[in-house]
Amino acid sequence: MKTLNHIIEPARLLLTWQPLDEQSTSRTRRIVGEVRKASDDNVTFHYLRDTPDFEEARKAGFVGYPSFSTGQDEFRQGVIQSLMRRIPSRQREDFSEYLAQHRLPAPFDYSDMALLGYTGARLPSDGFALIPVFPADKIPCDFLMEVAGLRYVYFQSINNIQVGDLVSFEIEPGNPVDPDALVVMHKGHRIGYVNRAMKNNFHGWLRDHHITATVERINGKPERPLVYVRVSVT
Repeated sequence: MKTLNHIIEPARLLLTWQPLDEQSTSRTRRIVGEVRKASDDNVTFHYLRDTPDFEEARKAGFVGYPSFSTGQDEFRQGVIQSLMRRIPSRQREDFSEYLAQHRLPAPFDYSDMALLGYTGARLPSDGFALIPVFPADKIPCDFLMEVAGLRYVYFQSINNIQVGDLVSFEIEPGNPVDPDALVVMHKGHRIGYVNRAMKNNFHGWLRDHHITATVERINGKPERPLVYVRVSVT
């Protein structure tokens, strides 16, 4: 199991949310908040209220992150501590196993923001996940990415996708919902999408750099398969 070679400290993290209810009319993952490092090295959080994503999330049932009241403009105390509760403690004996799941090196000599961004800090009990936004000039960059929208797009069979297979990324200008959408292509077939929260990074990389991506892990359930790809930007 090969770990990621080039870990990059995120410039910020985007807090995303989607309904847990499989029968929800819309399960699109929405960007609802942002985590940043402040000038005093504190970590701050604020909701992205004046955005279409935030409004659509509210319509779908979003009421805020449990630790951050939507009635407050900005949070400057205890932000990183609250978010770190979503992942195992660095002091746990099995922490290296958690790192290995995300192809991260042990010991992990990077910030808590990097740890949150590279793992996503997902819990089965809620619909939240953290997505890293990387500085555009920090290259090379490696990370593990889940293919989004896998069950909503056409693919012949999950059995046709094998670990080690190459995938590529293409702009989908005809997408009726998002003209900047980026599809993940496998052997000529569209198997899913790049997470909307990472689109800006990907568009910049596709324009200015070279991206290589291979299938790294396949799991989940037959009715909801999960495919993760290892992305390397040079």
